[in-house]
Amino acid sequence: MTGKVAVVTGGGRGNGEAIARRLAQAGAHVVIGDINADDLDRVVADIERDGGKATGRICDVSNPDQVEALFQTADELGGPNAVVAQAGSVLEATLESIEPDTWDRFMSVDVKGTYLCVRAAIPRMRALGGGSIVTMSGTYAYLPEKGVAAQAAAKAAVMGMTKAVAVEVGPDNIRVNCIVPGYIETPLVKMWADTHRDPEGIRQAAADLHALGRMGRPDEIGAMALFLCSDESSFSTGHPYHVDGGLAAGLNYTSNIPD
Repeated sequence: MTGKVAVVTGGGRGNGEAIARRLAQAGAHVVIGDINADDLDRVVADIERDGGKATGRICDVSNPDQVEALFQTADELGGPNAVVAQAGSVLEATLESIEPDTWDRFMSVDVKGTYLCVRAAIPRMRALGGGSIVTMSGTYAYLPEKGVAAQAAAKAAVMGMTKAVAVEVGPDNIRVNCIVPGYIETPLVKMWADTHRDPEGIRQAAADLHALGRMGRPDEIGAMALFLCSDESSFSTGHPYHVDGGLAAGLNYTSNIPD
């Protein structure tokens, strides 16, 4: 990735932070978008302290103007050569309990935000002669659980969009793939677990669903993102790449999941 410019949304913590750090370590100048200024400043400072290049921009991916400003920053640096559109949210609730405004706000981040970033990337990459776009789906697209209707809908939409856009822009030498994580030890997953009566129990139950018997680490998502952004994956496009510890291979289900 030396000499390349990579955009990472939701890069202030969790998977996005790990992806931004990994791309910077590989030589990319990483343009990081996030809604939290403190997280953003911390990640940029850490990358620069370690000898990498990073630029941070406040970006709500549901806001077209902020997305455009983020990509304008990448323009000014000579990119983007790679984009990881992975900013997302969590909404755990049954379908009938979700109010329309709540549904719309959630989809505006996970689905509309992905659309806006991919849409902003395409003409810029075309002008550069190609590039790699990585989106973030999830195992809920295949294996939903109770209370994740909105998340399952969003992750399936992102996966479908990824395949369709890959077909559209393949002639422009633009590759589009998505990462499909299992449960990953991120701040969002901790926040989710902490809403339950037995947070440690729910974390262990989630870990037990994976063939490997554990949750994943953000750096493991970062490794896949680096592969898909780099020329190492030059003949890969239009596909989901599972980083899920075997979760989607066959549910290692236990019946005593706590509430």
